[in-house]
Amino acid sequence: MLIVRHSHEQYRDFVHQFLTRYFIYTGQSITLLIRSSLVLKLWLADLTSIVELVKNQYSKSNRGAPPKDAVAMFRSLLLMSLTGETSIPKWIDTLRSDPFYAILSGFLPVCFSSIKIDTISADPIPGVGTFYDFMDRLICKDRILCKSKLRKSKRKPNKKQKKNQKMDSSKPAIVERLVKRVLKYDDSKLPDQLETTLNQILKTVFVMPSLDLGILGDPNKFNIAGDGTCMPTHASHYGKKVCNCKLKPGQHCDCPRLFADPTATWGWDSYNEQYFYGHTFHGFTASDSFYSLPIHIKCVTGERHDSVTGVYELKELVALYPEINFYSASFDSAYDANAFYLLNLHYGIKPVIDLNSRSKNPKSSNELILYDDNGIPHCKCLGHQFRNWGLMSKSYRRKWLFPVQCDACDKCPTHSKKTFYTKTRDNPRFFTTILRDSDEWKQLYKRRSTTERLWDRTNNDFHAESAVVLSKERRIVRVFLGAFCCFIDAWANQSTLSISDIFPALSRFAA
Repeated sequence: MLIVRHSHEQYRDFVHQFLTRYFIYTGQSITLLIRSSLVLKLWLADLTSIVELVKNQYSKSNRGAPPKDAVAMFRSLLLMSLTGETSIPKWIDTLRSDPFYAILSGFLPVCFSSIKIDTISADPIPGVGTFYDFMDRLICKDRILCKSKLRKSKRKPNKKQKKNQKMDSSKPAIVERLVKRVLKYDDSKLPDQLETTLNQILKTVFVMPSLDLGILGDPNKFNIAGDGTCMPTHASHYGKKVCNCKLKPGQHCDCPRLFADPTATWGWDSYNEQYFYGHTFHGFTASDSFYSLPIHIKCVTGERHDSVTGVYELKELVALYPEINFYSASFDSAYDANAFYLLNLHYGIKPVIDLNSRSKNPKSSNELILYDDNGIPHCKCLGHQFRNWGLMSKSYRRKWLFPVQCDACDKCPTHSKKTFYTKTRDNPRFFTTILRDSDEWKQLYKRRSTTERLWDRTNNDFHAESAVVLSKERRIVRVFLGAFCCFIDAWANQSTLSISDIFPALSRFAA
């Protein structure tokens, strides 16, 4: 049965005692000064609340060997991400060869053979399999559903998308149908996903303490931003042939193949303008935070459009944080759909979304149209009133036809069958709660880039993308470890604590 082995204060005593014995008493104080940033970051990070969130993944029986200290293992994984290590076996070698990282993680160094020293209990350094088993406990993994890895191979698409354009959804009006379903079953809870436990850890261990510190913004008027990022997998997209088909050279069979990452799909990377094979991670960040900190992360297939993911994740976000009053949400033009505006307004969130260039009115039509005092369009050349052809309630538009007299006129290239649309007053895209292009709208939309900085830090500083892992589950854990490290860095930057405050003997070196 998993319990809290010792408090954060006891961990500090353990670190202080063993680092003093190993480095200060032996004349290696310079090592502590060089690595002081790591000591300060983990000294301030209280991670003991993770036990209550993952204890359901452990057996409740007291039989057998007791489980390893979950807090120490979680702290060691965070330390691995902070140091830039991407391999678990190499990290185990580092823990065994360098006592500094073992002590800072909360483990006994290799040279100590006794389990109990100076009334401070600590586990020896675990093996590689123990760390992998702990990473599996951090995710809601259904071993029955994840057992089958056979599926048919999918070829890389040949058609290239346009520059800065997302991959089109295979189902038209999918966002509208999903929003209707979400609103219809608004009281029901979405089923748990792989990242459900990690999002609970993100909230309890990192987001709520950061709200108390005031580095995320005002919880009564909380502004967020959402965006996705491409995450290629290191698994092969060809798969392994397991059938007994005898093929001639140049022939291919359609039999299911064995894939190391069966959930990976082909997606379009609009920034690099190329296809990638992997997954898409979508996240919400606190846009008022100076440190661009995440509050929710979701992993989906690589081919899924960001607007589809945003529907589900927005519902999960609101259900996860009943303590926070969300004021606004900033998105790019990929989320520019009427249904997505209505979903935000349903939750009391004011959407700040850029207009899609493909949905704007063409300028050539505006040059031929003149509005009267009642807002009715007229032909600018002859002044004839347009014909009202009905209201389109789903798209919040009114359809107009050009006058019949345009057929006998040669002053402009129009005819009576040409259409023109005007937006109704209840159109959520053009008549937003926060007036589009106002100063408040511009300031909120400017902070949308916090999600881009989050993904840059996760991939570049904490190497979530470069980690050589083949499965989706391992990739999710690596991404969340990078997100957790963003909070640990922010806590250290906010603190005025120095290494000489922890080890007074280093004050003469620090000066």
